[in-house]
Amino acid sequence: MEINFECKGCKREFDCDVGQVGINDKTMRPDFEKPIICPQCGERTMDEVLLTELGQGQMTEATWDA
Repeated sequence: MEINFECKGCKREFDCDVGQVGINDKTMRPDFEKPIICPQCGERTMDEVLLTELGQGQMTEATWDA
């Protein structure tokens, strides 16, 4: 699954294939099968990126059946 993020470091928007998307039952945060990779900054954590409006819609779609 591709999700659209904005990197907090370089402020660049990018699409990233994060594989399967789930929700962690304890933290209620997304769990991704693959790491988030910013083309400019490299591997990022969820705290180092923002979901864009498009990304929020993609996350909703990805977790709808989860």
